[in-house]
Amino acid sequence: MLLYFAYGANMDPGQMGKRVPEARAIGPARLDGFRLEFSVYSTLWEGGATNLATDEKAHVWGVLWEIDDMSGLDAYQGHPTFFRREDVCVHGPDGPVIAKTYRVAHQKAYIRPTDTYLRLLRSAIRIHGLPPEALDILDEAARPPGPSIST
Repeated sequence: MLLYFAYGANMDPGQMGKRVPEARAIGPARLDGFRLEFSVYSTLWEGGATNLATDEKAHVWGVLWEIDDMSGLDAYQGHPTFFRREDVCVHGPDGPVIAKTYRVAHQKAYIRPTDTYLRLLRSAIRIHGLPPEALDILDEAARPPGPSIST
């Protein structure tokens, strides 16, 4: 069995069930050293989709899944040509573990997510019992970047 850390649409049991029917949710997990951002365009959602950017001062909440193999997710995520699969250390329900996740390291610009996508993510956060902070992190990442104010 493999562990997979989902921080976007794959947190949702319905979405995950379509991609990896045998997947079993382990529970909430926190990934330190990264921040959530919307820097990838999704043709499925017709707007921005979640991505991870390195940030030593931040963390991201998601769902830890147990799966048999990565081939279904690799195909869906476009690994290795678009999303790259990476090993990350997440703090799961039973402590730190190594899990697989996906991210696009070369994307930088903000892409507005759709309301439908955000509703799916908020629902998944609630279904899996992630802490309220996970909703705050999502809302912050979904806001368009504002102009910097210098004094």
